[in-house]
Amino acid sequence: MVMGRDVLQRIRRTIVAILILTLTFSMLLPVHAQVQKVPTAGIAINGKVVDGINPIIINGKYHLPFLQLSKILGYNNIKYEQKTGTYQVTDGSTIIRMTMGGTRAKKSNEYINIEPPRWNNNTAYVSMNAAGALFNVYIYYKKDNGSVQIQRPAGQYVVQSGDTLWTISRAHHTTVADLKAANNLTTNIISVGQKLKIPARDKTHELEPIREKEPVPNDHHTKLENQRQGVIAEAKKYLGAGYKFGASLADAPKLFDCSSFTMLVFQQNGIQLPRVSRDQASKGFNVNELKAGDLMFFTNSEIYSDGRIGHVGVYMGDGSMIHASSSKGVSITKNVLTNPYWGKNYLFSKRVIQ
Repeated sequence: MVMGRDVLQRIRRTIVAILILTLTFSMLLPVHAQVQKVPTAGIAINGKVVDGINPIIINGKYHLPFLQLSKILGYNNIKYEQKTGTYQVTDGSTIIRMTMGGTRAKKSNEYINIEPPRWNNNTAYVSMNAAGALFNVYIYYKKDNGSVQIQRPAGQYVVQSGDTLWTISRAHHTTVADLKAANNLTTNIISVGQKLKIPARDKTHELEPIREKEPVPNDHHTKLENQRQGVIAEAKKYLGAGYKFGASLADAPKLFDCSSFTMLVFQQNGIQLPRVSRDQASKGFNVNELKAGDLMFFTNSEIYSDGRIGHVGVYMGDGSMIHASSSKGVSITKNVLTNPYWGKNYLFSKRVIQ
């Protein structure tokens, strides 16, 4: 019996599909990988237990469920692209993109090296070292009480395969010289698994967006001064609303994070801003003399040790800022640049109403 051409083509396509699936799963979990279950562990941030989590051990290394860890750390806005096996998570300040089986992830506009994330029982897992690189934390398993300990923000970084001092310094918004000085290094040679101290706070600041000058389309047909005041008036409507890391516009008007708040109030006045504060900082033009409606950017020293942009607010024109604060929700901070906390963490301001 002779098979028809269509039947043969279908068989070939089926065989190719099976081979591709086999290759994909072989990349996601090492050949002959030994997976060991670990009892449910308490997970503590800076010594305080905040939740429980179920680690596993793959070939001797502790791995944590990625989605659960993301939510524990405030990355509540989660998307998954099934076609590429890519997760995208954000806490409102930073967008992290990670592909299953991949050794490179994207954090904001920078690429970082990580140990490959793995599937196990339809759950995505990341090693503790990879999680540290992704979320700017230091994670370790404490055997004496069976807990997962998180130092946040990280005081140290574990070198990943492919890292150089230059890539590490770029990701932490510092210099190679400062990184070497903090670790008493006399050469540029580093090794995978080596622990490096992150330079002091005054050596880590994300200032790259100052040089980025991208106009924002303005669809509001009114005088610029009226538009600035329109943004402030819109922002005041939400005073008292609560805060949620990674909030979406669907959570409004009851819940915001800092950048979903600015995104909404500008959107209501004809200006489309990107979703997260780091991307918003890449728009507009750097200014030193502020006007109402200018965006103010800050680092968040309580969460990030890599100097990244961690917060955005709207200047009100009288020395004050209206913003969605993690501690107070939508509120007004008076004399923001002389405020002990915000003044210390201020980075720069950008003007998008032009």
